Amino acid sequence: MRRTKTMLIGGIAALTLAVAGCSGSVSKSDFTAEFTKAATSEDSPFTKEQATCMGDKIYDEVGEDKITELNDELAGSDEFPKELIAPVAKAGPECVPAGDLLKDELTASGITPEQADCIASGINDDKALNQQVWDAIAASAAGDQSKADDLQGAITDMATKCVGG
Repeated sequence: MRRTKTMLIGGIAALTLAVAGCSGSVSKSDFTAEFTKAATSEDSPFTKEQATCMGDKIYDEVGEDKITELNDELAGSDEFPKELIAPVAKAGPECVPAGDLLKDELTASGITPEQADCIASGINDDKALNQQVWDAIAASAAGDQSKADDLQGAITDMATKCVGG
């Protein structure tokens, strides 16, 4: 479940940096437009509004100079820059409820749609858990699974409440 979303986030960020500004500085509008385009591809769980929100917030958090530097360093790479872990983790819960990202995959795992809704709502309604999921998504996109491993217990507790009663 996590691998699909985290690979997608990493790929979106890398693609955005690779095409946002081929030379010179990368403007906020260029970065956000490319992020939105990449983040709303057919396999993406993001709406245009969510992707635009994330692109804007990531750019604001990182800043033009660092975005431009990363763009130059990562041209042609599909590597998720570690410098984007914190900005993605911060932007995520402000733009996209983490439970919503997981709902389809929860349903596909064999639980009922009602149980998946319960788990997704539980994640979305718990500000700390929502942030914890986004921390794990961002870190995992950069290859760090430790936060995802730490998250398993909290998600299991939420699932037990929803599935068990």
